[in-house]
Amino acid sequence: MCINIFEGNTVGYKNVIKSSCSQDFSIYKKYKDYLICSVADGHSMDMFKYSHIGSRLACKAILDISEKYLQIDSDLFINNFKKGIIQKQIKLRWRNLVYEDFYSRNYRAYKLNYGLYGTTLTFFILLRDKMIFFNLGDGNILIQQENGYNFIFENNNYRVVNSLAHENCEDKMQYKILNRYKDLKLAIFTDGFINCFNTYEEVKSELDSTFEMLNKNIFRRYNLENKYKAHLEKLSRYGSHDDISVIFVLQNNAKL
Repeated sequence: MCINIFEGNTVGYKNVIKSSCSQDFSIYKKYKDYLICSVADGHSMDMFKYSHIGSRLACKAILDISEKYLQIDSDLFINNFKKGIIQKQIKLRWRNLVYEDFYSRNYRAYKLNYGLYGTTLTFFILLRDKMIFFNLGDGNILIQQENGYNFIFENNNYRVVNSLAHENCEDKMQYKILNRYKDLKLAIFTDGFINCFNTYEEVKSELDSTFEMLNKNIFRRYNLENKYKAHLEKLSRYGSHDDISVIFVLQNNAKL
């Protein structure tokens, strides 16, 4: 499979000046028959004490669920997505992980408030012939199509943050299933990335330059890896002030 994956992260400027850690988490993992990329954005207010852990556990939840299904039957996974079963399993798996983490840190006498771990979740799964896109919250995915880069979730409202901590969060989960493209360029990101740009032209320039570097030789990629963190730090400082997590996927015409 001729595919390039590149991940970028930085602590947001607002957290740098507070000497706080990033609440974002991202991960990608390639398997024999599929690829999964996931980003999550823990809520940043002080009341969300463990949100930086909640975001990591959100990404773990979808990895666990995808491994359970996709190494055996991808059709069942897709059908259960359409029935809303996977959405409920994501919620329950995350809550189980949160429960284990909370009581590893606190006495049993304390009551667990899932809001302490509040987080968004966005992921992309590439199968042999399908692409699965998922979002809960203010993350999103941009994909290159014939008319340019388009948001997978066009009607996403970045002022309303849906959370895995909400009791009815499965009702707010968005997903799309598309046939796999022969050639693929996409970026999956938390809102701290997209909020750094004011116009479509700025976003397009950012994506085009990154994909161009990924499509070059190993030395250009090495140069990108060395400089991209500083680039994201600059974007955050003069743009969103927020934590940034972004994963780029570039696939040339080839089979998985």
